[in-house]
Amino acid sequence: MESFSIVKRGYNPQEVDEYIETLENVIKSYKDKDNAIKNAIISAQVAADNILKNTHAEISDYKANTLFYLKNIYDSIDVQRGRLQEFKNEYNEMLNKYLRAFETGDLDDVSRHIDELERFLRETSSAISDPNS
Repeated sequence: MESFSIVKRGYNPQEVDEYIETLENVIKSYKDKDNAIKNAIISAQVAADNILKNTHAEISDYKANTLFYLKNIYDSIDVQRGRLQEFKNEYNEMLNKYLRAFETGDLDDVSRHIDELERFLRETSSAISDPNS
């Protein structure tokens, strides 16, 4: 604690004024430091807010892009599913067409041709085996 010389009517005014000036300088120094700290806190808060804002914007962009790509994939799946169904329908239609075309009458014709071929082969065999015929 500061001590002052006692003069005729109290403390020495010059010493008191000097001490008050020193205290005022210390207080000003603390106020300057306090302002610097407050400004640093405000700057840090603004920077943090900007980082959060930018991060939210990037996340929003990533979500939008992801949803866009997912929609494209879903659309592609639907297209492929449609193509598969078209192929299935065409295949079944072609199969039914050939099954309808191949009726039992066709089998009878094939069987008759086989019988004729067999008769021809027997006749030819007999002719070869019996040179007098």
